[in-house]
Amino acid sequence: MKIVKTVLLKVYEPNKEKKEALDRTLSLYAEVLKFYLEVIKKAGIYRVVSLRKKQALTFLESITVSTKSHPNPPYPIGETIKTPVQTNIRRSAINKAYGMIKSYVSNLKNWYKEGKELGHSKPSYPNPKNFSLTYYATDVELQDIFLRDGKGLHFVRLKVLSESGDYRKRNYPVKVYKRLFELMDKGYVPKNTATLIKKDKDFYIALTLEKIVKKKKQPKKPKTIINVDLNIERNLACIGVFDIDWKRKDSKLERIHFINGELLRLVKKRDYLLELVRIKQKLTGRSPTREDNKRLWRKINNLNKDIALKTAREIAKVAREYEDAIVVFEKLKGLIGEKKKKSKKLNRKLNFWLRKKITDRVKELSVEEDFSVDFVYPGWTSKKCSLCGAKGERFSPSGSTALFRCLSCGYTVNADVNAVFNQHFLYLSHLLTGRRDEGGRRDSVVSPETSLKSSRKRTQSKGSLKSNSYFCV
Repeated sequence: MKIVKTVLLKVYEPNKEKKEALDRTLSLYAEVLKFYLEVIKKAGIYRVVSLRKKQALTFLESITVSTKSHPNPPYPIGETIKTPVQTNIRRSAINKAYGMIKSYVSNLKNWYKEGKELGHSKPSYPNPKNFSLTYYATDVELQDIFLRDGKGLHFVRLKVLSESGDYRKRNYPVKVYKRLFELMDKGYVPKNTATLIKKDKDFYIALTLEKIVKKKKQPKKPKTIINVDLNIERNLACIGVFDIDWKRKDSKLERIHFINGELLRLVKKRDYLLELVRIKQKLTGRSPTREDNKRLWRKINNLNKDIALKTAREIAKVAREYEDAIVVFEKLKGLIGEKKKKSKKLNRKLNFWLRKKITDRVKELSVEEDFSVDFVYPGWTSKKCSLCGAKGERFSPSGSTALFRCLSCGYTVNADVNAVFNQHFLYLSHLLTGRRDEGGRRDSVVSPETSLKSSRKRTQSKGSLKSNSYFCV
């Protein structure tokens, strides 16, 4: 399996001429990208999507670039874009347009499948606002970056568009950080490509590094199951670690771990900024993407990324402590929109995005750090009592829903802990019954129909939290 990492290097104070050359090159690339998005629409979206990446590149070039085999292309690029377009820029734009169209078709398919019924807006055809130009091997020289001479500044040679309209390679100083060499020491190999990115007034060079690792097969009889309930509100995550006894076909709780503290402070900061955006929108009617609201949204997005990555690292840290461990998450089903309550709908979208970002990052870390990841449908895990299986209620003396109380047996416990236990029983039943898919392979997601409780009554040694008084109220 291939693991990909990206390292950003800041272009260090280019002079006015060099900066203008970068701007001209990115502006031309933006024109070419928009041109090919329109060509794909005219040529047939599904026709292009049905092709592989290299086939799509060949096809789109054949209908836009005049050659001996295709002297009269139906959509000549020269009629729309008067500036001569270099091969690297054209092919980078085609590959980017192809990726955007693939994503658009996938989103459209999902919308027809469930988003339409949930009230989501229909995906719109790609209209890019941010542009990043990928340089391939013939148009970029990176050798100077990998010299470990202790200097902070190195040079990248990029082919850029000059004022006269021709293309020349120019040296651009970049800041090289230790992370690049740390990744190389871990076995990551840099690709001979670079991506030019502009953020505000600064330019960056993104390098891609790859590492081939052997993906570990999910153990048939794991020694440890780590069930994770992502909450986002009170605690970012509640983690239950269970030791599996395959002879007795049962499990025992080893520990419960909450992820909160400093990370929860970041969530509160994000929510505070979100409330500021809402207030400004209400007072001024200003769009969230304009002026100071745009700056606030950038901060919110950065905080979300930071929270997701740090939470994923904490979960991976727990998984590293155990041999043959499987980290089990709830399967995300989609977002149910609330048309009237816009603030709640926005919160749900952000939380849904955050949960997905966390699970995706943990999956990436699992490949690097040798543990497995699986999923379970969360139906009724937060509503049923983990002791007797009856329906319960969420409550708290302070008026929140932090605690769970069973209406049948009176069992009271932290609501997140109760959900983790139910999730664990559901997944354990999946392992013990050995459910298989149509191809004979074990299904990776536990069915909602799987019983949360076995027919026999569990004793306290088999997963009950009743004996652990520090979880109870």
